Amino acid sequence: MRKTLFLAAAFSLALAAPAQATGGYICRTADGSDLEIAVGIGHVPGAPIIGTQLRAKDRVIPVNAPQWWLDDEELRLLLTDANALETLVTLHARYNEGRYDGTVEWQGAKRWIRCYEN
Repeated sequence: MRKTLFLAAAFSLALAAPAQATGGYICRTADGSDLEIAVGIGHVPGAPIIGTQLRAKDRVIPVNAPQWWLDDEELRLLLTDANALETLVTLHARYNEGRYDGTVEWQGAKRWIRCYEN
């Protein structure tokens, strides 16, 4: 009986544990600037960003993501340098049939960008 209660309790605790699932988006420009933004998002309350990567012309640039917004209608993202002293990228995209389309400001120029869930 004691063993059965222990197994039932262990099983119940395993079911109650959060899934800690993750997902993310890959955003790319189509104007030849070769700008790519990868964002990892936790699928838990608050949708925390768990990782970001900025790639420009095959060069990885270290970034922080101090501000973001993601819901069923829009994706907003602010990326700064690694020390959070300078804004590098501002992205604003609206949901459009399974993806987010919008603009990204990078090095003083606005470009069109598309984000796909990965």
